[in-house]
Amino acid sequence: MAREDTRRLAPYGRLRALAQAAVRLGRAAAAVTAELARRVRRYAWPSTAGRRNRAYLRDRLVAVPLLAVVAFGAFGWAYAGVRGDSAYVRDRVAPALVDLADARASLLIAQGEAEQSLDEGRAAELGGLSERYRTRIARATQRLNQVTRGGALTLAEEQDLRVASALVVDYTAWIGRAQGHAADPVLRDAELTYARSMLCSAPAVAERADRYPECPPGTDSDATAIVDRVSGLEEQLRERLADRAAWGTGVIAAAVVSWLALVLLAAGLWRTVSFLRRRFRLRLSIPLTVASLPLLALPLLTADALLAQHAQHRALPVADALAERTSPKTESIVEERPFDGPDPGAIEVLESRIDDGLADGRLAFLDGAAPFVFPTGLACAALAGAALHGYRREYLVVTRQGAVS
Repeated sequence: MAREDTRRLAPYGRLRALAQAAVRLGRAAAAVTAELARRVRRYAWPSTAGRRNRAYLRDRLVAVPLLAVVAFGAFGWAYAGVRGDSAYVRDRVAPALVDLADARASLLIAQGEAEQSLDEGRAAELGGLSERYRTRIARATQRLNQVTRGGALTLAEEQDLRVASALVVDYTAWIGRAQGHAADPVLRDAELTYARSMLCSAPAVAERADRYPECPPGTDSDATAIVDRVSGLEEQLRERLADRAAWGTGVIAAAVVSWLALVLLAAGLWRTVSFLRRRFRLRLSIPLTVASLPLLALPLLTADALLAQHAQHRALPVADALAERTSPKTESIVEERPFDGPDPGAIEVLESRIDDGLADGRLAFLDGAAPFVFPTGLACAALAGAALHGYRREYLVVTRQGAVS
Protein backbone atom coordinates (compact mmCIF):
# COMPACT_ATOMS: atom_id res chain seq x y z
CA MET A 1 0.00 0.00 0.00
CA ALA A 2 2.82 2.43 0.90
CA ARG A 3 4.60 1.53 -2.34
CA GLU A 4 1.46 2.40 -4.35
CA ASP A 5 1.24 5.82 -2.58
CA THR A 6 4.88 6.46 -3.36
CA ARG A 7 4.32 5.67 -7.04
CA ARG A 8 1.25 7.86 -7.07
CA LEU A 9 3.10 10.84 -5.53
CA ALA A 10 6.20 10.43 -7.70
CA PRO A 11 4.92 12.54 -10.66
CA TYR A 12 4.03 15.39 -8.27
CA GLY A 13 7.54 15.22 -6.83
CA ARG A 14 9.04 15.50 -10.30
CA LEU A 15 6.81 18.48 -11.07
CA ARG A 16 7.88 20.14 -7.81
CA ALA A 17 11.52 19.58 -8.69
CA LEU A 18 11.01 21.03 -12.15
CA ALA A 19 9.27 24.07 -10.65
CA GLN A 20 12.11 24.61 -8.21
CA ALA A 21 14.66 24.30 -11.03
CA ALA A 22 12.69 26.81 -13.09
CA VAL A 23 12.64 29.25 -10.17
CA ARG A 24 16.40 28.90 -9.71
CA LEU A 25 16.96 29.39 -13.44
CA GLY A 26 14.77 32.49 -13.41
CA ARG A 27 16.69 33.94 -10.47
CA ALA A 28 19.98 33.25 -12.20
CA ALA A 29 18.74 34.87 -15.43
CA ALA A 30 17.54 37.90 -13.48
CA ALA A 31 20.91 38.20 -11.74
CA VAL A 32 22.78 37.96 -15.04
CA THR A 33 20.47 40.54 -16.64
CA ALA A 34 20.91 42.92 -13.70
CA GLU A 35 24.68 42.55 -13.87
CA LEU A 36 24.69 43.19 -17.61
CA ALA A 37 22.47 46.24 -17.14
CA ARG A 38 24.78 47.51 -14.40
CA ARG A 39 27.82 47.08 -16.60
CA VAL A 40 26.11 48.74 -19.58
CA ARG A 41 25.10 51.67 -17.39
CA ARG A 42 28.62 51.84 -15.97
CA TYR A 43 30.18 52.02 -19.41
CA ALA A 44 27.52 54.20 -21.05
CA TRP A 45 26.65 56.59 -18.22
CA PRO A 46 29.30 56.36 -15.48
CA SER A 47 29.41 58.58 -12.46
CA THR A 48 32.41 60.89 -12.18
CA ALA A 49 32.10 61.33 -8.42
CA GLY A 50 35.07 59.81 -6.67
CA ARG A 51 36.39 58.21 -9.87
CA ARG A 52 40.04 58.37 -10.76
CA ASN A 53 40.87 59.96 -14.09
CA ARG A 54 42.70 56.93 -15.45
CA ALA A 55 39.89 54.58 -14.37
CA TYR A 56 37.24 56.75 -15.96
CA LEU A 57 39.18 57.09 -19.20
CA ARG A 58 39.85 53.36 -19.21
CA ASP A 59 36.10 52.72 -19.09
CA ARG A 60 35.59 55.27 -21.86
CA LEU A 61 38.36 53.63 -23.88
CA VAL A 62 36.39 50.37 -23.82
CA ALA A 63 32.86 51.70 -24.09
CA VAL A 64 33.03 54.37 -26.80
CA PRO A 65 34.77 52.33 -29.55
CA LEU A 66 32.66 49.26 -28.76
CA LEU A 67 29.40 51.21 -28.96
CA ALA A 68 30.54 52.86 -32.21
CA VAL A 69 31.28 49.50 -33.82
CA VAL A 70 27.98 47.97 -32.66
CA ALA A 71 25.90 51.03 -33.60
CA PHE A 72 27.35 51.64 -37.04
CA GLY A 73 27.64 47.93 -37.80
CA ALA A 74 23.99 47.15 -37.04
CA PHE A 75 22.76 50.34 -38.68
CA GLY A 76 24.91 49.81 -41.77
CA TRP A 77 23.63 46.25 -42.18
CA ALA A 78 19.97 47.30 -41.84
CA TYR A 79 20.38 50.34 -44.10
CA ALA A 80 22.23 48.35 -46.76
CA GLY A 81 19.46 45.74 -46.68
CA VAL A 82 16.69 48.30 -47.18
CA ARG A 83 18.63 50.15 -49.87
CA GLY A 84 19.51 46.89 -51.61
CA ASP A 85 15.87 45.80 -51.64
CA SER A 86 14.87 49.19 -53.03
CA ALA A 87 17.45 49.00 -55.82
CA TYR A 88 16.47 45.41 -56.63
CA VAL A 89 12.78 46.32 -56.87
CA ARG A 90 13.44 49.51 -58.85
CA ASP A 91 15.99 48.13 -61.32
CA ARG A 92 14.85 44.52 -61.72
CA VAL A 93 11.45 43.53 -60.35
CA ALA A 94 9.44 46.56 -61.54
CA PRO A 95 10.80 46.49 -65.13
CA ALA A 96 10.23 42.74 -65.27
CA LEU A 97 6.60 43.13 -64.20
CA VAL A 98 6.06 45.80 -66.86
CA ASP A 99 7.72 43.68 -69.55
CA LEU A 100 5.70 40.57 -68.68
CA ALA A 101 2.41 42.49 -68.66
CA ASP A 102 3.22 44.08 -72.02
CA ALA A 103 4.31 40.74 -73.51
CA ARG A 104 1.10 39.06 -72.36
CA ALA A 105 -1.10 41.84 -73.77
CA SER A 106 0.88 41.97 -77.03
CA LEU A 107 0.46 38.25 -77.63
CA LEU A 108 -3.29 38.42 -77.07
CA ILE A 109 -3.54 41.43 -79.40
CA ALA A 110 -1.53 39.53 -82.00
CA GLN A 111 -3.93 36.59 -81.71
CA GLY A 112 -6.92 38.85 -82.27
CA GLU A 113 -5.24 40.51 -85.26
CA ALA A 114 -4.35 37.13 -86.76
CA GLU A 115 -7.92 35.86 -86.48
CA GLN A 116 -9.31 39.06 -88.00
CA SER A 117 -6.83 38.99 -90.88
CA LEU A 118 -7.36 35.29 -91.63
CA ASP A 119 -11.11 35.80 -91.76
CA GLU A 120 -10.46 37.53 -95.08
CA GLY A 121 -9.51 34.19 -96.63
CA ARG A 122 -7.38 34.32 -99.77
CA ALA A 123 -6.63 38.01 -99.31
CA ALA A 124 -4.76 37.16 -96.12
CA GLU A 125 -2.99 34.29 -97.87
CA LEU A 126 -1.71 36.63 -100.55
CA GLY A 127 -1.28 39.92 -98.68
CA GLY A 128 -0.10 38.55 -95.34
CA LEU A 129 -1.17 39.38 -91.84
CA SER A 130 -1.63 42.90 -90.52
CA GLU A 131 1.17 45.20 -89.51
CA ARG A 132 -0.10 45.27 -85.95
CA TYR A 133 0.25 41.48 -85.71
CA ARG A 134 3.90 41.60 -86.75
CA THR A 135 4.62 44.56 -84.47
CA ARG A 136 3.02 42.95 -81.47
CA ILE A 137 4.77 39.61 -81.96
CA ALA A 138 8.13 41.37 -82.24
CA ARG A 139 7.29 43.47 -79.19
CA ALA A 140 6.33 40.44 -77.11
CA THR A 141 9.53 38.63 -78.08
CA GLN A 142 11.61 41.68 -77.18
CA ARG A 143 9.89 42.09 -73.83
CA LEU A 144 10.45 38.44 -72.90
CA ASN A 145 14.11 38.72 -73.83
CA GLN A 146 14.44 41.83 -71.66
CA VAL A 147 13.03 39.95 -68.68
CA THR A 148 15.50 37.12 -69.26
CA ARG A 149 18.42 39.56 -69.27
CA GLY A 150 17.06 41.74 -66.46
CA GLY A 151 18.29 39.62 -63.57
CA ALA A 152 15.01 39.56 -61.64
CA LEU A 153 14.39 35.83 -62.11
CA THR A 154 15.95 32.79 -60.53
CA LEU A 155 17.56 30.11 -62.67
CA ALA A 156 14.41 27.98 -62.60
CA GLU A 157 12.26 30.96 -63.54
CA GLU A 158 14.63 31.87 -66.37
CA GLN A 159 14.32 28.34 -67.70
CA ASP A 160 10.53 28.58 -67.58
CA LEU A 161 10.65 31.91 -69.43
CA ARG A 162 12.93 30.44 -72.10
CA VAL A 163 10.38 27.68 -72.61
CA ALA A 164 7.69 30.35 -73.00
CA SER A 165 9.85 32.18 -75.56
CA ALA A 166 10.32 28.95 -77.50
CA LEU A 167 6.57 28.40 -77.43
CA VAL A 168 6.09 31.88 -78.93
CA VAL A 169 8.25 30.80 -81.87
CA ASP A 170 6.13 27.65 -82.33
CA TYR A 171 2.99 29.75 -81.96
CA THR A 172 4.00 32.07 -84.80
CA ALA A 173 4.81 29.01 -86.92
CA TRP A 174 1.26 27.70 -86.48
CA ILE A 175 -0.14 31.14 -87.31
CA GLY A 176 1.98 31.00 -90.48
CA ARG A 177 0.49 27.60 -91.33
CA ALA A 178 -2.99 29.02 -90.84
CA GLN A 179 -2.09 31.86 -93.18
CA GLY A 180 -0.93 29.34 -95.77
CA HIS A 181 -4.35 27.63 -95.57
CA ALA A 182 -6.35 30.85 -95.34
CA ALA A 183 -8.53 29.79 -98.28
CA ASP A 184 -9.45 26.50 -96.54
CA PRO A 185 -11.70 27.34 -93.58
CA VAL A 186 -11.40 23.87 -92.00
CA LEU A 187 -7.59 23.75 -91.93
CA ARG A 188 -7.32 27.42 -91.12
CA ASP A 189 -9.64 27.21 -88.10
CA ALA A 190 -7.98 24.02 -86.86
CA GLU A 191 -4.53 25.58 -87.00
CA LEU A 192 -5.79 28.80 -85.43
CA THR A 193 -7.41 26.81 -82.62
CA TYR A 194 -4.19 24.89 -81.99
CA ALA A 195 -2.18 28.13 -82.02
CA ARG A 196 -4.54 29.65 -79.50
CA SER A 197 -4.27 26.55 -77.30
CA MET A 198 -0.53 27.17 -77.18
CA LEU A 199 -1.26 30.73 -76.10
CA CYS A 200 -4.15 30.11 -73.67
CA SER A 201 -5.05 26.94 -71.81
CA ALA A 202 -8.72 28.02 -71.57
CA PRO A 203 -10.72 27.75 -74.82
CA ALA A 204 -12.24 30.85 -76.35
CA VAL A 205 -15.68 31.57 -74.89
CA ALA A 206 -17.16 32.87 -78.12
CA GLU A 207 -15.50 32.23 -81.45
CA ARG A 208 -15.09 35.49 -83.43
CA ALA A 209 -17.69 37.20 -81.21
CA ASP A 210 -15.03 39.09 -79.29
CA ARG A 211 -11.91 40.41 -80.93
CA TYR A 212 -9.92 39.72 -77.76
CA PRO A 213 -11.64 36.86 -75.89
CA GLU A 214 -10.81 36.24 -72.26
CA CYS A 215 -7.67 34.24 -71.53
CA PRO A 216 -7.62 33.48 -67.80
CA PRO A 217 -4.35 31.87 -66.69
CA GLY A 218 -4.50 28.31 -65.46
CA THR A 219 -3.07 27.25 -62.13
CA ASP A 220 -3.15 23.44 -62.19
CA SER A 221 -0.53 21.02 -63.51
CA ASP A 222 -1.93 21.32 -67.04
CA ALA A 223 -1.33 25.08 -67.13
CA THR A 224 1.54 24.99 -69.62
CA ALA A 225 0.41 27.58 -72.16
CA ILE A 226 2.36 30.78 -72.79
CA VAL A 227 -0.02 33.03 -70.84
CA ASP A 228 -0.03 30.53 -67.96
CA ARG A 229 3.75 30.65 -67.71
CA VAL A 230 3.92 34.43 -68.02
CA SER A 231 1.19 34.90 -65.40
CA GLY A 232 2.96 32.46 -63.09
CA LEU A 233 6.15 34.50 -63.35
CA GLU A 234 4.19 37.66 -62.64
CA GLU A 235 2.76 36.09 -59.50
CA GLN A 236 6.20 35.03 -58.28
CA LEU A 237 7.62 38.50 -58.87
CA ARG A 238 4.73 40.11 -57.01
CA GLU A 239 5.34 37.81 -54.06
CA ARG A 240 9.02 38.73 -54.17
CA LEU A 241 8.10 42.42 -54.21
CA ALA A 242 5.82 41.91 -51.20
CA ASP A 243 8.63 40.12 -49.34
CA ARG A 244 11.09 42.93 -50.06
CA ALA A 245 8.54 45.60 -49.10
CA ALA A 246 7.84 43.99 -45.72
CA TRP A 247 9.94 44.86 -42.69
CA GLY A 248 12.01 41.77 -41.95
CA THR A 249 12.63 40.67 -38.38
CA GLY A 250 16.38 40.91 -38.95
CA VAL A 251 16.15 44.51 -40.16
CA ILE A 252 13.89 45.48 -37.26
CA ALA A 253 16.20 43.84 -34.71
CA ALA A 254 19.27 45.49 -36.24
CA ALA A 255 17.53 48.88 -36.28
CA VAL A 256 16.55 48.59 -32.61
CA VAL A 257 20.05 47.49 -31.56
CA SER A 258 21.70 50.21 -33.64
CA TRP A 259 19.56 53.03 -32.27
CA LEU A 260 19.98 51.87 -28.68
CA ALA A 261 23.72 51.75 -29.20
CA LEU A 262 23.65 55.14 -30.94
CA VAL A 263 21.79 56.75 -28.03
CA LEU A 264 24.28 55.26 -25.58
CA LEU A 265 27.17 56.32 -27.79
CA ALA A 266 25.94 59.91 -28.07
CA ALA A 267 25.35 60.09 -24.32
CA GLY A 268 28.76 58.57 -23.62
CA LEU A 269 30.55 61.01 -25.91
CA TRP A 270 28.75 63.95 -24.32
CA ARG A 271 29.65 62.76 -20.82
CA THR A 272 33.25 62.18 -21.86
CA VAL A 273 33.59 65.65 -23.35
CA SER A 274 32.03 67.15 -20.19
CA PHE A 275 34.43 65.13 -18.04
CA LEU A 276 37.43 66.37 -20.01
CA ARG A 277 36.20 69.95 -19.73
CA ARG A 278 35.75 69.73 -15.93
CA ARG A 279 38.74 67.62 -14.99
CA PHE A 280 41.32 68.53 -17.64
CA ARG A 281 40.18 72.03 -18.57
CA LEU A 282 39.76 71.03 -22.27
CA ARG A 283 37.16 73.32 -23.80
CA LEU A 284 36.84 71.11 -26.86
CA SER A 285 38.26 67.72 -27.75
CA ILE A 286 38.77 67.94 -31.50
CA PRO A 287 39.23 64.16 -32.08
CA LEU A 288 36.08 63.29 -30.14
CA THR A 289 34.16 66.07 -31.89
CA VAL A 290 35.24 64.74 -35.28
CA ALA A 291 34.28 61.20 -34.20
CA SER A 292 30.83 62.52 -33.24
CA LEU A 293 30.10 64.21 -36.58
CA PRO A 294 28.94 61.02 -38.44
CA LEU A 295 26.15 60.71 -35.88
CA LEU A 296 24.52 63.75 -37.48
CA ALA A 297 24.10 61.87 -40.77
CA LEU A 298 22.28 58.89 -39.26
CA PRO A 299 18.84 60.59 -38.98
CA LEU A 300 19.13 61.50 -42.67
CA LEU A 301 20.00 57.91 -43.58
CA THR A 302 17.08 56.70 -41.48
CA ALA A 303 14.70 59.03 -43.32
CA ASP A 304 16.07 57.73 -46.62
CA ALA A 305 15.47 54.12 -45.56
CA LEU A 306 11.91 54.91 -44.44
CA LEU A 307 11.20 56.63 -47.77
CA ALA A 308 12.51 53.65 -49.72
CA GLN A 309 10.45 51.18 -47.68
CA HIS A 310 7.31 53.29 -48.06
CA ALA A 311 7.84 53.52 -51.82
CA GLN A 312 8.00 49.75 -52.07
CA HIS A 313 4.72 49.46 -50.16
CA ARG A 314 3.10 51.91 -52.57
CA ALA A 315 4.38 49.87 -55.52
CA LEU A 316 2.43 46.77 -54.43
CA PRO A 317 -1.04 47.88 -55.70
CA VAL A 318 0.52 49.10 -58.96
CA ALA A 319 2.16 45.68 -59.42
CA ASP A 320 -1.21 44.02 -58.79
CA ALA A 321 -2.82 46.29 -61.38
CA LEU A 322 -0.14 45.38 -63.95
CA ALA A 323 -0.87 41.69 -63.50
CA GLU A 324 -4.64 41.75 -63.05
CA ARG A 325 -6.16 44.90 -64.59
CA THR A 326 -4.29 45.30 -67.86
CA SER A 327 -6.02 43.89 -70.92
CA PRO A 328 -5.43 43.68 -74.68
CA LYS A 329 -8.63 45.64 -75.25
CA THR A 330 -7.34 48.59 -73.23
CA GLU A 331 -3.95 48.50 -74.95
CA SER A 332 -5.60 48.34 -78.37
CA ILE A 333 -7.80 51.37 -77.59
CA VAL A 334 -4.78 53.34 -76.34
CA GLU A 335 -2.91 52.46 -79.52
CA GLU A 336 -5.80 53.39 -81.80
CA ARG A 337 -6.72 56.62 -79.98
CA PRO A 338 -3.52 58.07 -78.53
CA PHE A 339 -4.98 61.56 -78.03
CA ASP A 340 -7.90 60.55 -75.81
CA GLY A 341 -5.86 61.01 -72.66
CA PRO A 342 -4.12 58.51 -70.38
CA ASP A 343 -6.09 55.44 -69.38
CA PRO A 344 -5.41 54.49 -65.72
CA GLY A 345 -5.41 50.83 -66.73
CA ALA A 346 -2.88 51.20 -69.55
CA ILE A 347 0.51 49.56 -69.13
CA GLU A 348 2.34 52.76 -70.03
CA VAL A 349 0.51 54.70 -67.29
CA LEU A 350 1.14 52.00 -64.68
CA GLU A 351 4.79 51.82 -65.71
CA SER A 352 5.14 55.55 -65.20
CA ARG A 353 3.46 55.32 -61.80
CA ILE A 354 5.66 52.54 -60.48
CA ASP A 355 8.85 54.08 -61.87
CA ASP A 356 8.12 57.55 -60.51
CA GLY A 357 7.07 56.18 -57.12
CA LEU A 358 10.21 54.11 -56.69
CA ALA A 359 12.45 56.90 -57.99
CA ASP A 360 10.94 59.47 -55.63
CA GLY A 361 11.04 57.05 -52.70
CA ARG A 362 14.66 57.75 -51.82
CA LEU A 363 17.17 60.54 -51.45
CA ALA A 364 19.12 60.24 -54.68
CA PHE A 365 22.25 61.96 -53.40
CA LEU A 366 22.65 59.13 -50.87
CA ASP A 367 23.00 56.48 -53.59
CA GLY A 368 26.15 54.54 -52.87
CA ALA A 369 26.39 55.62 -49.22
CA ALA A 370 25.35 52.28 -47.70
CA PRO A 371 28.74 50.48 -48.09
CA PHE A 372 30.52 53.30 -46.23
CA VAL A 373 28.39 53.31 -43.06
CA PHE A 374 30.24 50.54 -41.24
CA PRO A 375 33.76 51.68 -42.32
CA THR A 376 32.82 55.15 -41.05
CA GLY A 377 31.88 53.60 -37.71
CA LEU A 378 35.21 51.78 -37.57
CA ALA A 379 37.04 55.03 -38.31
CA CYS A 380 35.10 56.82 -35.57
CA ALA A 381 35.85 54.01 -33.12
CA ALA A 382 39.55 54.12 -33.98
CA LEU A 383 39.70 57.91 -33.71
CA ALA A 384 37.85 58.02 -30.38
CA GLY A 385 39.94 55.14 -29.01
CA ALA A 386 43.21 56.79 -30.03
CA ALA A 387 42.15 60.11 -28.50
CA LEU A 388 41.08 58.55 -25.19
CA HIS A 389 44.23 56.47 -25.04
CA GLY A 390 46.29 59.61 -25.51
CA TYR A 391 44.39 61.45 -22.77
CA ARG A 392 44.81 58.51 -20.43
CA ARG A 393 48.54 58.41 -20.93
CA GLU A 394 49.07 62.16 -20.81
CA TYR A 395 46.94 63.16 -17.86
CA LEU A 396 48.09 60.94 -15.01
CA VAL A 397 47.45 63.62 -12.43
CA VAL A 398 45.33 66.73 -12.73
CA THR A 399 46.88 69.31 -10.44
CA ARG A 400 44.06 71.46 -9.25
CA GLN A 401 42.22 71.83 -5.96
CA GLY A 402 39.96 68.84 -5.28
CA ALA A 403 41.07 66.86 -8.36
CA VAL A 404 41.43 63.12 -8.18
CA SER A 405 44.42 61.51 -9.91
